[in-house]
Amino acid sequence: MGRTMVIKDKPVMSIYRIAGHLICVRNDKMLSRRPLSYFRSEREKGDEIFLLHFETNVPLRNWTVDPQNSFRVDQYICDFSKNKEAYLFRMALPGNTKPWLVEIHPDGGAFHALSNLDNAAPDSVLRFIVWIAFGVAALHRQTVSIHASAVMYRGKSVLFLGESGTGKSTHTRLWLKHIPDTELLNDDSPFLNVSNDISVYGSPWSGKTPCYKALKTPLAALVRLRQAPYNKIKQLSNLEAIGAVQPSFPETFAYDETLSGYSHDILSKILQQTPVYGLDCLPDDEAAKLVFDTLKKDEIL
Repeated sequence: MGRTMVIKDKPVMSIYRIAGHLICVRNDKMLSRRPLSYFRSEREKGDEIFLLHFETNVPLRNWTVDPQNSFRVDQYICDFSKNKEAYLFRMALPGNTKPWLVEIHPDGGAFHALSNLDNAAPDSVLRFIVWIAFGVAALHRQTVSIHASAVMYRGKSVLFLGESGTGKSTHTRLWLKHIPDTELLNDDSPFLNVSNDISVYGSPWSGKTPCYKALKTPLAALVRLRQAPYNKIKQLSNLEAIGAVQPSFPETFAYDETLSGYSHDILSKILQQTPVYGLDCLPDDEAAKLVFDTLKKDEIL
């Protein structure tokens, strides 16, 4: 396991490494029992700059800034805003006057997140707010979360994209059952880093499937799924690939000019180096074998 540091006259801090980046969390007793604990780490280089400092139990005042984007996560109403340089995120039940809040501030070459999360925070709220804060900071270092199911085959990863309910998890399970030497990396929110080659990372966010692996692999291909009464695959043109991949990037950040700019740069780098396929498919083993055989024939796997 990793190391927990005690700084004189300050709360306990724990260090985590996610998608290649270090984050530091203060007052994280409630985090240590969650999926984040699989990513505990040490600061391997003394001069390495943390991507994110995340603090809990901070008494924040609810703000009145108009949101850039409002949406729902389960029963919670969510607002994402920006006030000068700080990003603001709020989650609340309808009619609740005491929402969960986080302010995400630039801090030199990193970010500093202040939240009012405490031991009363529901598990789903805690996970989503940390995902938001990490996602904002990570975009500034050429790293993005992608809504996908990621399967590993002999040291490379294939990502299956699609709207919720289109069968991403089903398709990866078919790979695990019918394609030897495969392993699930993440079933909902792996991260892509494009600072060098295109790399895929497991993360503490894996939807309803508990798959929390602090692993990194090269990205082999992206496959966009669409339900159909038959199985058919084709490699997409660059324009088609943009339409296939972009909807899987975090929509929350698409309304902010700076964050969307980083997302577009990341997408461009991915498409320059990575083949994208479209798969019309049934939820059967033949669909999994068709994708695998195609990627082998195209010398991608």
